[in-house]
Amino acid sequence: MSETPKLITGWNAGFIRRRVLLFIIAEAFKFYRNPFRAISEMKRLRDLRKKVHGNTAISKYVKSGDQFFWNSDYCGYPSDNLKSVIRSEFLRNSGSDIKGLKNQAHLQTLIWGITNRCPLSCKHCYEWDNIAKSDKLDLQELKNILGVFKAHGIRHIQFSGGEPLARFNDLVELVAEASPTMDSWILTSGFGLTPDNAIILKEAGLTGANISLDHWNPELHNSFRNNDKSFAMATEAVRNCLDAGIMVSLSLVATREFVTEENLLKYATLAKSIGVLFIRILEPRSAGKFSGQSVHLESKQIELLSLFAIRMNNDPFYKDFPIVTFFGYHQRKMGCFGAGNRYVYADPNGDVHACPFCRGKMGNLLEKPFDEIIDNTKRVGCHQFESQV
Repeated sequence: MSETPKLITGWNAGFIRRRVLLFIIAEAFKFYRNPFRAISEMKRLRDLRKKVHGNTAISKYVKSGDQFFWNSDYCGYPSDNLKSVIRSEFLRNSGSDIKGLKNQAHLQTLIWGITNRCPLSCKHCYEWDNIAKSDKLDLQELKNILGVFKAHGIRHIQFSGGEPLARFNDLVELVAEASPTMDSWILTSGFGLTPDNAIILKEAGLTGANISLDHWNPELHNSFRNNDKSFAMATEAVRNCLDAGIMVSLSLVATREFVTEENLLKYATLAKSIGVLFIRILEPRSAGKFSGQSVHLESKQIELLSLFAIRMNNDPFYKDFPIVTFFGYHQRKMGCFGAGNRYVYADPNGDVHACPFCRGKMGNLLEKPFDEIIDNTKRVGCHQFESQV
């Protein structure tokens, strides 16, 4: 039985933070081979972090196996995957070109829908137009696409759908093929994530599971997912993953009706009580089933979510609570992370989009070169936030 992932806080977290810093410094000196240039670029990277996160130091880590994580969308330390991501950050943020390599900064993350099938009918489903009873792409076509991702240095992959577990055997093969050079996660409702399936995925190399849970109230979550067993499936999937040694993040689509101080605290308390280590907060967008609807959050709600994430991650009172990420907070500070900058979304038909919620086909992975598709995605950008340079 694998060791259950656990939260690291206090002086232990401070020790890990110093180790990570030394790891990054060592990579900077190896990459630049000039101590003055390395120090200069380290300061540039530090300034970028301050712009995005403020001056607060990371105070929580998650230990999974022999690695430590501070974000469910970032590679673990220590690892070759993290080294590659650091190198790309140096290339992306460098004040000048480095050996003619500045345009070779790799994408950090690929969100990839591998199936058109899903047993649910969620109110917000961004992939609704592509949901079907059968899959458009076969396993070999998916493996061909995965080969493209690997060849272009992507080190963090999130298998989505539809519901990726509706295509379980193929999912296991793809995770096993991706995992030697990628941190592999799944985005799931929890459907079909039994104890045995969790163990099989762990043995294939799965790093973590983002499990959708959109309310602390079972009835309201079930209503949002249009399935009276959805809450039970999600919470059972959390237990099964943790027992198998798989990290768990809860993925919350924070609607206007949900975003109150009371709901956020009850949600975080529930997540802590069932052993969840990360919470990812997503804003609703007018895509898929929400197309044409006014679902964007109000400015006061965005501020509330931002302050909630900061408090959960930095207030000593909440030191035993999960690490919280609210993407909107960061993207309003420095622009979109998607749109070919640090990540893109590939749907179950092989078409690439700026992100799951920013729809617009930029090219098909079985028809066009990957570099051409990414260049087109960067050119078009994100309709919600300006893309980060």
